[in-house]
Amino acid sequence: MNVNNKSIKLGLIGLGNWAKEAYLPILLGRDDVEILAVSARTDKTLDIAKNIINKDIKLFNNYKDLIEQSDIEAVFIGIPHTDSAQVVIDSIENDKHVFVEPPLYFGDKYDYINNLVTSKNKAIHIDVELNFLPVILKCKEIVDSGDLGKTLSSKIELKVDWSSELDFNIEQMKNYVIELSTWYVPVTDMFTSADIEYAKYINSKNNFDIGSIEVKYENGYIGEWKFNLKEHPGMNLTFEILFENGFIKCDLSTGDLTIIDENKNETTQSIPAKLPVFAFAGMQESVDMFLNSIKTKSNTFDLNKYKNIKDIHSKLYSYCELNEPI
Repeated sequence: MNVNNKSIKLGLIGLGNWAKEAYLPILLGRDDVEILAVSARTDKTLDIAKNIINKDIKLFNNYKDLIEQSDIEAVFIGIPHTDSAQVVIDSIENDKHVFVEPPLYFGDKYDYINNLVTSKNKAIHIDVELNFLPVILKCKEIVDSGDLGKTLSSKIELKVDWSSELDFNIEQMKNYVIELSTWYVPVTDMFTSADIEYAKYINSKNNFDIGSIEVKYENGYIGEWKFNLKEHPGMNLTFEILFENGFIKCDLSTGDLTIIDENKNETTQSIPAKLPVFAFAGMQESVDMFLNSIKTKSNTFDLNKYKNIKDIHSKLYSYCELNEPI
């Protein structure tokens, strides 16, 4: 990690597998950031941090000691979602910019956090990385242009085999899928500003790891996350939008985009994610957006849009008759 004098000084709160695979390699490869400290609950994790990052970094067992360090400007939070909301609040109250992994449960504290971010003039960024893919941003550009008419529906489809090794009962699988939807529902949600009418969890017979999450909005728009978490080795991740006067389909792994207009004319483009891809496509773009928001002193992440995702989650927990995390 080569740094310059104007580098952003960072602290890492939590250093689990996702952090090590996804954003730590990105941060170590940049010359505009410097990791000064890590907090983790176990000495084993702290030893790993010292070996991977720098033998001179500060190490803490308690995140509160890290966020009290005046030289740290921003924190990357990668801890279990049961703990992350309070850590976010504490970090902003201590004048830190915040990058945090979802799902995130703020309960009734959204207004407080929004006001806190504004009053402290700090950036908050929730890592729903697929939303920042170049091909998705191109889709948004096409939607906003109105060239294909009204947006009727969109669908993101995921085929993997992640659940094949999970020994979950039905309730556990439902909870797992709803939590996982945190990364996929935001993609369909970003193409409408309408209020939510309903959200449904539709399973395939008795297979709760095969099915879809369907969200209908009051303007008639429908967003769907279709998933098969059981039967597909490797990964297949696609996205499509249906318009009054056309259709878009794209491969989110490769960035291949096809636009079909009302006369059935097809145009294709390739708009890939930044390489190399660490852990998941969109991670580099997500980290870029957060760091750029610090440099430009502009909070580019709309926390209210994530509140919309949590409202969808609430409806899904209710639909499935499950207790919603607080």
